Amino acid sequence: MNFTFRFGAVIAGTLALGCGLTESGPVVHRIESISVAPARLSLQPFQSADLTVDISTGWGDPGAAASLQWSTTGGVITNNYLVGGVRYVTYQSPAQPGNYFFIVTTVSGTPADTASIAVTATAVPVNAVTVTPGNVSLALGDTTRLRATLTDSSGSVVVGRAIDWSTSDAGVATVLATGSVRAMGVGTATITATTEGRSGASVVTVTPAP
Repeated sequence: MNFTFRFGAVIAGTLALGCGLTESGPVVHRIESISVAPARLSLQPFQSADLTVDISTGWGDPGAAASLQWSTTGGVITNNYLVGGVRYVTYQSPAQPGNYFFIVTTVSGTPADTASIAVTATAVPVNAVTVTPGNVSLALGDTTRLRATLTDSSGSVVVGRAIDWSTSDAGVATVLATGSVRAMGVGTATITATTEGRSGASVVTVTPAP
């Protein structure tokens, strides 16, 4: 399955020539790199996962003139949208277990990036939990959302597991099942995400309201 999305259009500019002469001409914003995250996923058949496609350009404008193309060697893209120059894509794995790729490139073929997707008949165990950001500073009454990334023994991201969020001090910071944190009192608390006996944590420091 192939899809194409476009960023912006060619922007007119001025090219400086020798001896102080100038001549109008197109300035094309060139894509320097493409980054797909996560780079590796471990899914079960028909399981969905979110990926991001981030680009950088020679002129530092993620909405510059360029065309990107993406394809999959198996599975389908069920959703995609653009926010702040980053493309968010929802990938759904195929029915057949195996190793697949999600590939993003320009119309010229370079640069390019891929995500490797291993589809297994049974769920692989969680090996590590990483909570981001690892340290947070909040003013009293403020809220933020922490995110837990689960990986297997190969470092591939796994999804769809129940996560238990807890706080070391509810008087300083509370946490909901979504990872949303609220600053309740001045001090420091550790917010922990746990699944399948593995856990990761973030330290939340709460300061007086300004």
